[in-house]
Amino acid sequence: MVNYDNVFDALTASHRRQLLVKLLSIPQYVSKPSGISREIAEADENLLQRHLSSSRTIAEVDEYSVSMHHIHLPKLAKYGFIVWSQDDDLVVRGHRFDEIIPHLKLLAEQQDGRRTKDPVVTKGPVVTKRR
Repeated sequence: MVNYDNVFDALTASHRRQLLVKLLSIPQYVSKPSGISREIAEADENLLQRHLSSSRTIAEVDEYSVSMHHIHLPKLAKYGFIVWSQDDDLVVRGHRFDEIIPHLKLLAEQQDGRRTKDPVVTKGPVVTKRR
């Protein structure tokens, strides 16, 4: 049975959506944090969590790779949508990836600028502004 809470949570963040859409076609490699980014990631857990939850950025820190390695990839792996080999940073489809495919195909179509076969039709009163 599909856990839609996990599906929609996985699709909430743009970094996760982009990775999952790319996995529709091929496995993906993700870069490891390096330099200052690696130092922050390898510091203690409290410092890392404070950094990730802060709206402030630190110069020369690759926010993308830090957040991918410490938030997004672990979450997607926990849900079973990906398998992440931390040794070579290879990301492949997980055992529950099929549950998310219909949503990813819709996102891919929208990203490509294509329209779906059935347009969305809303019914209801037309509201116009009065002057």
